[in-house]
Amino acid sequence: MRIPAGTTSLAISLIALTAMATTQVTVQTAVTISGPGIPHFDYLLTILFENEGLNQTVGSHCTGNCTYITSLAQTSGLAKNYSAIGHPSLPNYLALTSAGNYDSYPFDLDCSPRVLAVCHVSAPNIIDSIENSGRNWKAYMEDYTGGGCTDKGDSYYGGQHNPFVYYKDINDSAARCANIVNANPGTSGYLALPTLLLSDLNSVTTSSNYMWLTPNICDDGHTLCNPLNNTVSQSNQYMSLLIPKILSSTLFTTQRAALLIVWDESSSRSNKVTAIWAGPTAKLAYTSLAEYSHYSTVRTIETAWNLPTLTAYDSSTNPMTEFFKP
Repeated sequence: MRIPAGTTSLAISLIALTAMATTQVTVQTAVTISGPGIPHFDYLLTILFENEGLNQTVGSHCTGNCTYITSLAQTSGLAKNYSAIGHPSLPNYLALTSAGNYDSYPFDLDCSPRVLAVCHVSAPNIIDSIENSGRNWKAYMEDYTGGGCTDKGDSYYGGQHNPFVYYKDINDSAARCANIVNANPGTSGYLALPTLLLSDLNSVTTSSNYMWLTPNICDDGHTLCNPLNNTVSQSNQYMSLLIPKILSSTLFTTQRAALLIVWDESSSRSNKVTAIWAGPTAKLAYTSLAEYSHYSTVRTIETAWNLPTLTAYDSSTNPMTEFFKP
């Protein structure tokens, strides 16, 4: 961008003032920062589900009981042409948090950073951008008994579904690791709801600007679990209990908060997955056939909060701004 003559010193002064303000922000407190354009939301909660395509989770042809998922999709914002970026899970989780393409060795083996040093990611991630903007974040992992960057949980925890421990600049920081927490302390297994998240959502002071929830492997539909033994039905029942509590929480009824529910990948060749936008800032009963992907989710956050893009993938895709009210 060309700066008109005579404005260089003013621009430099504004940049300096912005930097000074950023260094004085306490990231433990959520903030409202308005940048150019329409921010769309001041708070975002993303929830990840597993291994099902659009037609497997929404509509009359789903592979289990998907009545709640279908109802939510019909009354909220549904992206009907949204793609994952690879297989298996891990490359998609990393794409959603860094806009990087990790659909290659060793990440395409769902590697563990505790086992392979090359499984750590040194590239910038969305947490870097969020913190640099003065906003805060928290990642909630169900059945994550170890907490922090331990990458340790009980038998219902899936380490490949916790992208934050893969980033070296998070893993090397005790303060950042403290933002990765056990979502359901004291409970475990199927339908053990994330009580810590729900408690935090009922106060603006305990809610973070960027929140992420990884359900356990029963709740997210990764693994067959009793008594339903159907992955779609399991996620449907879990969502029917959890999502109304989220949308009726203090944060979602008093603040500009958005909820993104998205599946990581599909078994189909097209890799089309369900992506639903809900909350007070999202349009109601809205459907789009525009092409989107996990990179679009990152671009949406960057656009809403005036953050820089991270890679060529997010910079070349469109944000999902059509899903939000003017």
